[in-house]
Amino acid sequence: MQKLNLLLMIKRSIFLTYCILVTGSPCSAGGESAREPDFFTLIILPDTQGYADVRHQETQQHWPEIGDQRTCFFMQTEWIKKNRKLLNISMVAHVGDITQTDHDDEWKIADTAFTTIDDHVPYILCSGNHDMGYSLQDRRTSHSRASSFSSFFKPSRFTNNALYDAHFGPEKAVHFREEGKTENYYLYLEEGGMKFLILTLEFKPRDETLAWANKVVEQHPDYRTIVITHAYLSGGKGQRTLADNYPVQGNSGKSIWEKFVNKHKNIFLVLSGHAREDLLTSKGKHGNTVHQVQADYWYWDLPEIKAGSGFLRIMTFQPHKNKIDVQTYSPVTDRFLTRPTSKFSLTYSMQQQAK
Repeated sequence: MQKLNLLLMIKRSIFLTYCILVTGSPCSAGGESAREPDFFTLIILPDTQGYADVRHQETQQHWPEIGDQRTCFFMQTEWIKKNRKLLNISMVAHVGDITQTDHDDEWKIADTAFTTIDDHVPYILCSGNHDMGYSLQDRRTSHSRASSFSSFFKPSRFTNNALYDAHFGPEKAVHFREEGKTENYYLYLEEGGMKFLILTLEFKPRDETLAWANKVVEQHPDYRTIVITHAYLSGGKGQRTLADNYPVQGNSGKSIWEKFVNKHKNIFLVLSGHAREDLLTSKGKHGNTVHQVQADYWYWDLPEIKAGSGFLRIMTFQPHKNKIDVQTYSPVTDRFLTRPTSKFSLTYSMQQQAK
């Protein structure tokens, strides 16, 4: 009994330290903030393809000691649901490669995972190369834009959910580029007296998609804008992607910057996955700072990371400090990553109108 009490005391101490370091606010033992939070949190779910891969089980081929990984996906969304009040989670963003081969069995796993938070935390999804046009013959992805994405995550899943209207205000909260398709859409978010527009784009967005995105952002000049697209940075090189060998036609990260992101003074953040960790901060044509942040942990082979290990991103917005703290944490292993590209802070002015 003494040993158990000691363990509980240690756990509580770690919990309180976590609250102060991550949120800047003391927390009660019950998991609630002791005062009205002066921060809010965006959770990033990087590529979950390996967790959903029940067909080819590529993870198990590379790491035979690793078993069924569906639990990793389920534990991520369970953790989000459990900590939504403690961390004041406003939104969850998946940066693509939700599945491995765009198979219904894999989408069912993703559906189960997100059902956990459907009525609790708003979320926005991004399609990756593994979510479309898979060929069983050559085991390559994105031969076409055919996908079951919109069959399992129909637009109505969001438009018919009262949570989005309640969370985003009286205006229609969710807007889709194409009827019946979830690959390109945007949401409104209001936090700390600020209005945000969060826009998700398909893998290698086509020119017509970027034209639509340009129009959307132009029509919302007073909204602070976050862009989500799967493949944007090259992975550890601090550069945007160039040409690639994926069959489907569309724009590279470099072209997305030149044709879209660079043009708008109210875009301040681009989130992506696809190729490990990366971070790039650039100036747009209007002199505005644009932070470009990437995370994908699926195929890493490091002591602390094997096949994803359930790692996700915690982005804590602190308006009173004009700062966004970024941490990388796994609900599966209960560990933080502390590399410079895993734990860092971004400077962003939240004390004045979006420019």
